[in-house]
Amino acid sequence: MPIPVTMDDAKRQLRMDVDDVSRDDEIQSFIDDAAAWIEEYTGHVLVERDITAEFATFGEISFREWPIAASAVPIISYQGASGPAVSITDVQARVSRRPVRIVRWDGARWPVLPSGNIVTVTIRAGYPANAVVPPVFRRAMLMLIAAYDDDREGGDIVAKAEATARRICAGFRPRAL
Repeated sequence: MPIPVTMDDAKRQLRMDVDDVSRDDEIQSFIDDAAAWIEEYTGHVLVERDITAEFATFGEISFREWPIAASAVPIISYQGASGPAVSITDVQARVSRRPVRIVRWDGARWPVLPSGNIVTVTIRAGYPANAVVPPVFRRAMLMLIAAYDDDREGGDIVAKAEATARRICAGFRPRAL
């Protein structure tokens, strides 16, 4: 599983007996919150899934989420001038670097959108089940989990842990969007 921290890992971090199940729900919420923090801050999607975004124009369709497989096929749809949704199939994702850009496969121009319409793009992102997640995410998650447990009100301890997690994860953020 791509989430780099298990329940047993979190319990060891909290200096708990791994057989103690009395706080499992609470600890699982700490794990979930720490994973969500990593995803929000870095754009790295820890569990592979479809990501959907809406854009006001075809001008710059890009995703900060990472990783995206080189073979990923974006699903693009928009509301046509005549009413029904229109799908575009001749597209590819340029995944050589972040942010991932969505471009027409054949180099053709994007359609002109009627005013007020949106473009919906869905693409598969995240670490597959057998992938190795960067170890720094594990370290940041364990630190955040301990802070969540020590400072349940979300005060100074959590703020310091998040600042440290930002420093150690900074190199995994996209450079520009």
